[in-house]
Amino acid sequence: MAQFEPYHLKVEVFEARDLLPKDFNGKSDPYVVVKLGRQRHQTSVIPKTLNPNWGGLIFEFEVDDPTDFLYISVWDKDIIGKDFLGKTKFPLIDLLPHNNDEGARNIVMFDDVDNEPVWFPLKQRRCREKVSGEILLKIGYSGNVNQDIDCDLARRQTRIYVTPDNKGEDDSIDNLHFIDEGDQDEEDDDDSSDEKINYFYSDEDNNSFRGLMMIEVINASNLPKRGPFQDIRDNCDPYVIISFGKNTFRTRFIRHSLNPVWNETLYLHLKEEQENYTLKFSIYDYNISKNTLIGYVNLNAKNLVEECRKYNNYSDVGELKDLEILDPVPLEVVKPIEFVKDHPDHNNYESTLKIKIKFTPYKDLRRNFWYALAKTYDSDSNLSINYIELQAMLDSIGSTVSDETIKLMFTNCNKDYLEDELTYAEMAKTLEQVLIKHHEIILKKKSEKSKNKWNKFSKSQIKIGDILEEKLIQIYKCPICGVSLGKNRDELDIISHIAVCVNSDYSQIDKFVMGGLISEAYTSRKWYSKVIKFVGYGQYSIGKNNANILVQDRESGLIIEEKMSAFVRLGIRLLYKSACSDKATDAKLVKNLLATLSFRQGKIYDSPSSVKNILPFIKFHKLNTGEILDPLPSFKTFNEFFYRKLKPGARVLALPDNPKCAVSMADCRFSCFQTIDSSKKLWIKGSSFSVASLLDDEKMGELYKNGSLAIFRLAPQDYHRFHLPVDGVLSEPKFITGTYYTVNPMAIRSRTDVYTENVRVVSYMDSEEFGKVAIVCIGAMMVGSIILTSKPGVKLHRMDEHGYFAFGGSTIVVLFQEGSIEFDRDLLNNSSQHLETLIRVGSSIGISTFNK
Repeated sequence: MAQFEPYHLKVEVFEARDLLPKDFNGKSDPYVVVKLGRQRHQTSVIPKTLNPNWGGLIFEFEVDDPTDFLYISVWDKDIIGKDFLGKTKFPLIDLLPHNNDEGARNIVMFDDVDNEPVWFPLKQRRCREKVSGEILLKIGYSGNVNQDIDCDLARRQTRIYVTPDNKGEDDSIDNLHFIDEGDQDEEDDDDSSDEKINYFYSDEDNNSFRGLMMIEVINASNLPKRGPFQDIRDNCDPYVIISFGKNTFRTRFIRHSLNPVWNETLYLHLKEEQENYTLKFSIYDYNISKNTLIGYVNLNAKNLVEECRKYNNYSDVGELKDLEILDPVPLEVVKPIEFVKDHPDHNNYESTLKIKIKFTPYKDLRRNFWYALAKTYDSDSNLSINYIELQAMLDSIGSTVSDETIKLMFTNCNKDYLEDELTYAEMAKTLEQVLIKHHEIILKKKSEKSKNKWNKFSKSQIKIGDILEEKLIQIYKCPICGVSLGKNRDELDIISHIAVCVNSDYSQIDKFVMGGLISEAYTSRKWYSKVIKFVGYGQYSIGKNNANILVQDRESGLIIEEKMSAFVRLGIRLLYKSACSDKATDAKLVKNLLATLSFRQGKIYDSPSSVKNILPFIKFHKLNTGEILDPLPSFKTFNEFFYRKLKPGARVLALPDNPKCAVSMADCRFSCFQTIDSSKKLWIKGSSFSVASLLDDEKMGELYKNGSLAIFRLAPQDYHRFHLPVDGVLSEPKFITGTYYTVNPMAIRSRTDVYTENVRVVSYMDSEEFGKVAIVCIGAMMVGSIILTSKPGVKLHRMDEHGYFAFGGSTIVVLFQEGSIEFDRDLLNNSSQHLETLIRVGSSIGISTFNK
């Protein structure tokens, strides 16, 4: 793929004046947010003023679309939350060069002498909102810029637009075509909008108009020249405005072309009341002073849907079959352009507009979503899904349906959940029935409420969580587009919204497996890192199987709630399913599924496209990038970043002159036990855990029979290279195959012998200070590989690198011979209370008591 140098835009924020007072003192604490696409910058807060001056803060953006808008919003900072003070937006198209009757102008550069700061009035987000004041800005391009920037950038991209399923009050062209992300800061979970899409229709309604229409504007041909001369300067700069009801979109303009090619795509949500609407394509000639309408093409929406159905034989679909994802073939439409005025020199040519249309009913979109999700959890790729795989799949979307409900899904298909599997079609049909059932329950409750005259003026809503005992899906933000779905939205709406989002790229399904770890937008509950100063609060308690994990930071002494990602919760449920089942086949299915997910995710994070997950991962876990050795752009895959190296001095060796001090092998959650028997009583609850099975060696198991044990658990956000705890000489490593259970503390305290069943690598270290030390590196769910970088047979020292884990959580278990180490008292005390301690590489964990 060709590599392009990005174009850069500079924005200088000077001051604002006459802002609205929002605080009790008659002042505000203003700050400014500047956005372009997904790029965002923010000024500092100026306290207690209505006329803030930021002194000319300069922000820089990369420009992907020269017809995009720059969004500026002003906010009042409060102790909790913020208040809206006003917004404005600037069309980047105003910076482009032009040549018309008013004269020529080159592209506007930031450092141009004529480029003076401009006052922009602040506007409201919605009607009846009070806003006042204006803001002084300077905007322009910087660096080496091609004067044909619009054409250059147009060659690099294809844009996709989607009609919103909950529109605001402002129906202007710009607000619908350009999504104002500044408004999303004040999202409301209220889903009472009358404009909400109805995604539901019955099985019998085969001719329903409701669905998603994809419209691809391909090109126009033989457009008339703008002037009487043949010179290319008189050729038009065409673009298309697409209008449908209240929704309006616009393509980019193509400079100097009578046969423009756009290849731009938009998606329209079609409602039943819109079936007689007209889809209008207006072709304009762009001009810096005034755009001129060339002509238009009108199409009837209902006729287009019927033609698409006939073209794809939708009327003959009947019962769902186990095919690949249904993907209708686009219908190509070429229509003559009707001119608004005569073009005498153009009578011998017919100007045409070519588009492609594809219509997919919502029911089929949901079916496609279930198919794509099922394929992710179909560990043996046999196009059917068993009881455990279905449980795992539903867990990934936050489902609270009981085991009994899942069993009933099999029963309704005349299947035995213990022996049989559901085909994809049976699964999709069953889940659709559950959605419709829940939808009808909610409609009934809402209808009952509307009949109650006492509730006529009440703003309170029917809470779906209070109506449904079980929920098929619990996702409050779409993991694909990041839009808030609210906490009180119908499950049918949620599934349909997500199905629409993944419609253009079904590889996005991976976000449901790993989304809780990578993106804050995925989580079905809000993740807040709660730091507390006492050992128990609410329903949380030290050493219990809490919703998340409590650990103590050794440096600060604070108890911290560790974020538990979606895949860890999935792993725990599968683990307990395996442990509680009396069937050997269930355990085998669980192991196969975990192995499949782990290997699949390893491949994903080894691909170049995975680099897009690096910055969200850093933001979600608030990682300190200042200690990373290599610059972030140097990482070619997410896995390269995951096992990143740190700068020299980022970790400090405890007692550097005393080799009798054993140190932490990793940044980790640490537990230790003076005897292995005490570890089995307090921590490791596996039904048949033994040192011999851990080492896969009966003879070596006897050596550590009464020894000491240390556990270094690495969470995904930790630095994932591990180092040696003592001085000594390493043996050749021994690789032991196994499964990929999660090493979460709740899993370790289950009946399954996680440490002895997982894949692992065993090394022995002969140390003068500690005797023979066993080091066991254990893979876990989503860990694709364990890589050793140390050299056997030579003298190595504390904090020398031993290896690294690829993506996922992981654990190292270290065994000491009896009487060879005395662990630090604070670490032992926490371990005796089932509490892990957060420590870093090189921290002291104990002192040698070894006698040769």
